[in-house]
Amino acid sequence: MPVANANLLETTLPGANRRRVWAHPEAKSHSLVVLTFDRLLAAPLAGAPRPEVVAAAEGGGDLDELLGPLAVVVDLAAVRDVKLDLLSNSLAVEYAKGGLGTGRLTVVFANPESADSCFTKLWRRLGDGHTLRPYKRDTWALARAPLVLLVGALLVTAILVLELSVFEDMASARAAARMGAPDLGGPDGAAVPPRAPLEAVLGRLNWRAVCAVGGAVCAVAQVWLYRRLTRPPVLLELVRGA
Repeated sequence: MPVANANLLETTLPGANRRRVWAHPEAKSHSLVVLTFDRLLAAPLAGAPRPEVVAAAEGGGDLDELLGPLAVVVDLAAVRDVKLDLLSNSLAVEYAKGGLGTGRLTVVFANPESADSCFTKLWRRLGDGHTLRPYKRDTWALARAPLVLLVGALLVTAILVLELSVFEDMASARAAARMGAPDLGGPDGAAVPPRAPLEAVLGRLNWRAVCAVGGAVCAVAQVWLYRRLTRPPVLLELVRGA
């Protein structure tokens, strides 16, 4: 069902005021996290809460008494920004603290399902006043490393193939000179120069092998580039409308 419809259902259907509770170890950073119709509360981490405390929190008990004086209480009307980190399964809620600036509550969950559930339910409770910010990525930053590898592989392959071509021509000329001069001199009696170290290295290479290796590196670079450009978002953010 579309989220827009879900917002309406969450605030109008019977049971919309039902509390949503996440207890340790499902909530890794806190002992108990409770979402009501107008507040988000989180008790400091002190191990897993007793079952009767969880049942009371779900059943309508006094949350201020159940969670204690050290619990963080966030009025949903004061929420400015909500971020869901999909890699760490953490939910960061930024909210106004009266005339004291802003506060931040960060809740870390044990698995993606719990983090997604809390984010979705909080979004519904916040209503249409908050919207999902479009996910923007720095395309050049993502593509830079794969493109450098791709261009580098193409240049190195082209240079090596060109050098091998020149080397083969020089080798043919050297062989002809040796055939015309049994005493290791040229046809006119001039000495044939010895092979340079670079020629010795190139002599062990084959242009087909160079092209095969260069093609394999280019293929790896293209796959890397594709995966980086099509990678799903790692952060979802709700922002308060004007």
